[in-house]
Amino acid sequence: MSDTKDMNAPLEVPYTDWKPEYLYSQGEVSRFFREIVDNKKLYASRCAKCNLTWMPPRGHCPECHETTEWVPISGEGTVRSATYCYFAGMAGDLVQHLGLPYVLALIQLDGCDTYLCHGVKPPGQAMGDIVTGTRVKAVYREERRGSIADFYFVKQS
Repeated sequence: MSDTKDMNAPLEVPYTDWKPEYLYSQGEVSRFFREIVDNKKLYASRCAKCNLTWMPPRGHCPECHETTEWVPISGEGTVRSATYCYFAGMAGDLVQHLGLPYVLALIQLDGCDTYLCHGVKPPGQAMGDIVTGTRVKAVYREERRGSIADFYFVKQS
């Protein structure tokens, strides 16, 4: 085996400091994010034709393709499935805020027909505090910027 390198081969150097700046439009679900930022409230979308309530919200019903309408929800719900995460991996801003461990859960918010996959801050380090059937409520971060990471869930007392 030769230690000779092909000096003509492309040299690939990882660049990890790249932070692109651009505007991202939330489109037809902009109200969802504006209500979180300005009013600390969650809204779902409801289809008037098939009466399904979607969370996360959609501009059009995935079942019948009708335009949906906005409905306020309490931000309280039930965990339908959960897993404890002890490694952040490539997780973003919310996980850095929650710390380790955190719980990734499917939450059915009261009044909604679908589940929201989101972070739950457990009350302690031990597994088992957040399980299927646990009641949770939304908590809003102090600094909100129009992202799904502007809120998280905690166990209801």
